[in-house]
Amino acid sequence: MMTNIVQKITSIAQVTDAFKTIEGDGFDVLRAIPSHTSESVGPVIFLDHFGPIEFKAGEAKGASAHPHAGIETLTLLLEGSSVHKDSMGNTSSMRPGEVQWMRAGAGIIHDESPDPELLKTGGRNHGVQLWFNMPKGKKHDAPEYQHYRADVIPVFVSEDGKSKTRVIAGQVAGLTGPVRSNGHPVVAHTSFLGEGQFTIPTPQATELGLYVMTGRVQIGDSGQHLEAGQIATLTAGDVLHIINPEGAAELLLIGGDPLDAPIVRYGPFVMNTRSELEQAFRDYHAGRMGVI
Repeated sequence: MMTNIVQKITSIAQVTDAFKTIEGDGFDVLRAIPSHTSESVGPVIFLDHFGPIEFKAGEAKGASAHPHAGIETLTLLLEGSSVHKDSMGNTSSMRPGEVQWMRAGAGIIHDESPDPELLKTGGRNHGVQLWFNMPKGKKHDAPEYQHYRADVIPVFVSEDGKSKTRVIAGQVAGLTGPVRSNGHPVVAHTSFLGEGQFTIPTPQATELGLYVMTGRVQIGDSGQHLEAGQIATLTAGDVLHIINPEGAAELLLIGGDPLDAPIVRYGPFVMNTRSELEQAFRDYHAGRMGVI
């Protein structure tokens, strides 16, 4: 006798509005994590969304040389161009569709500046930066940097052809992203070209969230929509069903396993104790994080 198995559809547990703030050399961002409702989603303890914004000639802004310690950063660029430099001697130019991952660990200084051509002529800029927490005992690992070109990031195309999902970390829709880290992170970027939908197995993650960069989407059959600038924590389920009712939309799926150590943060440093945080500041001011 055959038994029909009913699949549980992942739904929205909670919705939070990102808030506006200023970062770097004075550019506006929407910060979705941390918020008044959640300090993290899995290992993701920070989500800043910048743009889309149109810069005039000479107006493009970035984030001049600044330190980090105790975290990993992941930057995804949708539009524009930027140049990364760091105290390990790395220099790379970033283009749309590319990803930069950096382990700050014991401490690093990096500079995220507009590409000279973008600064000279102006243009659009749009992207997102995540911070991954590092587990206790690894906060002082050696710094590391990796630039991932667009062609190494696997892409899932929906059956209706209306969306493409780029799997950056973890396993989504049978594809595995190139970024590996602690806490089994899941990061996937979906671009809807117009009205459409797709259903995939819900990624295996203790915690899962969906942030809407642009557009408006529906999760599951609840009828509840997520607007641009909102992040939803998602329930456990067997399948994830995303519906885009109209127009273009850009989404970011994130998640993974939360780390079990306390999060003690101040500015660019994230540690497990106050004494570790104070030591990071001493290391920075003593020049132990290097120079660019």
